[in-house]
Amino acid sequence: LLFLHQLVFQRRRVNFSVLVLSILLATVSLLLCSFIIYSILFSHRSQLLNITSTESLTVDREQRKKAEIEVNASYLLTLLITKRKVCVLEASTDRLESSKHEFLVEHIESARLLSYQNLSHNGAPVHPLQFQRLARSLGIDTDCHVIIYDRGEMIWATYAHWIFTLFGHEKVSILAGGFERWKVMQKTSPQYRTVSGLGTFVQRMGNFQATWKKEVICTFDDVITNSELKTYSLEYDGYGKGAIFGHIRSAVNIPIDTVYSWTQQKWKDNRELEKIFTEHGIERSQPVIVYCSTSIRASMIWFALQKAGYSAAIYFGSWPEWLIKAPDYLKIISDKILKTET
Repeated sequence: LLFLHQLVFQRRRVNFSVLVLSILLATVSLLLCSFIIYSILFSHRSQLLNITSTESLTVDREQRKKAEIEVNASYLLTLLITKRKVCVLEASTDRLESSKHEFLVEHIESARLLSYQNLSHNGAPVHPLQFQRLARSLGIDTDCHVIIYDRGEMIWATYAHWIFTLFGHEKVSILAGGFERWKVMQKTSPQYRTVSGLGTFVQRMGNFQATWKKEVICTFDDVITNSELKTYSLEYDGYGKGAIFGHIRSAVNIPIDTVYSWTQQKWKDNRELEKIFTEHGIERSQPVIVYCSTSIRASMIWFALQKAGYSAAIYFGSWPEWLIKAPDYLKIISDKILKTET
């Protein structure tokens, strides 16, 4: 009986040990499964958060990029005071000697003169490598914020802006109100400094690398190839000597005065711009080809389109090239011809 009692007791101990071991194994298995499930769910959630975060950053970056197409004087002053990486350029006109004289008399502190002759030859953009050398000589780096201002003739600032965009600079802005606005602000605070002479900026070579952004430029062949696309002639009052009036077939006319106030030196706000473009049949979903008698003048409407969020390119050959090369059925020529002055 004693032997049987011991045997039963030993079996109970074995069963109890097995039970405890089974419970431990089950607990470990449950914890392991829970950990695996949690890891999968956490990983998926992290991926969603990363995607959302990336999308938010992308949207924010795009919004900031659009906002920076035009900056005000106080924004530029903040960049200068906080010593941010900014390159201030004064856009010259085609009257270079006059522009040089005005610049030497007085200009925004740290600004450099950007000569139109170094941007274009007979209306066509210079070679990318030539522009790269120019930009580097002005101390411009790839990540530098380029801010361009004018002295009341906005077309030179917008043309310079287009050239910088064409050659791949990602951060370029125009100073709202130009030099005159800076002088007005100078009356409210001496921090809006101006200097005379060549200036006090540190001469250094930049590292800007020029590329070719084909989305913002069109050639004659591009326009012919895409002749089924609606093109937009965007003009303002004023004609060159010996001009033959006309336009590309299917083009519409938008005078610059409708998008920019010369007296106030101010662009219409984006809502007004969108209304104007919509009234002329311009849709956001359709690329816009901008041209006039020169690519310089076209740059103002191109800038207005960019400001309002439209996709646009400049046909730099403009109406004079189209008049010579295009087939007659794609030209609408007026009977009105200006005689060349002698």
